[in-house]
Amino acid sequence: MTLCFNKEPGAAEVEQEYWRIVEQRDAHVAVHCGKVDTSTHGSGFPTGKSEPFSKHGWNLTVLPNNSGSILRHLGAVPGVTIPWLNIGMVFSTSCWSRDQNRLPYIDYLHTGADCIWYSVPAEEKAKLDKVVHTLLQANGTPGLEMLEKNVMISPEVLCREGIKVYRTVQRSGQFVVCFPGAFVSKVCCGYSVSETVHFATPHWMNLGYQAAKDLKCRCIAKPFSMEKLLYQIATTESKRDNGLLLTTISTLLKDLRNIELHQRQELYKAGLLSSARYGTHDGNLGPADGRKKPRGKWLALESLERRCQICQHLCYLSMVVQETDNVVFCLECALRYVEKHKSCRGLKMMYRYDEEQINSLVNQVCGRAMVKNGGVGIGGGGAVIVGGGGDSCHTLSPAKASPAKRGPRKRATVEVSLARLSSIHMPKAAAVS
Repeated sequence: MTLCFNKEPGAAEVEQEYWRIVEQRDAHVAVHCGKVDTSTHGSGFPTGKSEPFSKHGWNLTVLPNNSGSILRHLGAVPGVTIPWLNIGMVFSTSCWSRDQNRLPYIDYLHTGADCIWYSVPAEEKAKLDKVVHTLLQANGTPGLEMLEKNVMISPEVLCREGIKVYRTVQRSGQFVVCFPGAFVSKVCCGYSVSETVHFATPHWMNLGYQAAKDLKCRCIAKPFSMEKLLYQIATTESKRDNGLLLTTISTLLKDLRNIELHQRQELYKAGLLSSARYGTHDGNLGPADGRKKPRGKWLALESLERRCQICQHLCYLSMVVQETDNVVFCLECALRYVEKHKSCRGLKMMYRYDEEQINSLVNQVCGRAMVKNGGVGIGGGGAVIVGGGGDSCHTLSPAKASPAKRGPRKRATVEVSLARLSSIHMPKAAAVS
């Protein structure tokens, strides 16, 4: 701070100096930032039962269990349903990125200096991909994949290329909500502590399902299993006759079922004869529930999803194991392995649910799904600020379920102000760093 400024700077001064450094590249500036797991180090929100606001809906340790968020079915997942604390200093940067699962998330600035947010709406994805690919001379690599390599591009450059860029300044005591698929970057104006957690409405399911397929094709590890989320929702919500949610997941569940059972049959045809069940089983999945659980070393898999060693997929429904080497494959990668080695020797399929149970659950969900018309969409700049004291590779693709009309809601216990983000007009800047 003292190297770059004579006095405590405002957001505009930090922003101008930041992009000057990026543009001119005449000095190496090293800054630090940190992420802290609140489950081990504590949250910035009150958590004690007797503390005020410990159960308030805007408390980010409470929000993951909100009845409107389907992520409550996941349980505790660090960085997803367990908030992270973000600690920054002047010029600390979150480079251009979007959540890999296309999840929406909410960020609250507890204390410290302002944070400048830039966002590009998800609708600009194709245009942004082309522009970044050209700017970075990616030589065949998609531009959006290049953005995953910690790249910061001036908003002015993007604006000149015809991309919509939005800007807002987050102050202490304010929330920022980032919409699904939005590309976001952030620059800290000084020491600051914020907290972030994810949430998802039923409208996110189709987007999240496709994102999970994309990550699997690209062999990128996911923080949670989409298969598990779908099955947890199906088993829980089918008992409650939640028509909107069941309608949303029914097509996805059928697609997942078709892929799963097809791959199992292909492995059986290839000569894979050894198989066994593992894992705890959800209730009401069919008549096989009462069967004895398997014994042996793979019983330890009950409380743990294992990752495929090839594509990093979290294996929830099933996996193929090579017991001698303790190697795990997803079914898709196991098929490739068998194809390559012309043998199934030493391989064993472990599955959580048998075919009868899977079909029973799908039929149960589809039978109780209730199609409704209407709904709401998400647009705008990809982020919105809520004031609290300042200014404001599979080819199968599921069909989109018809969103439902919103029902009556209870009156909120706290008033918040919403300010639509305005288009950005930046001072001089143009560099890619």
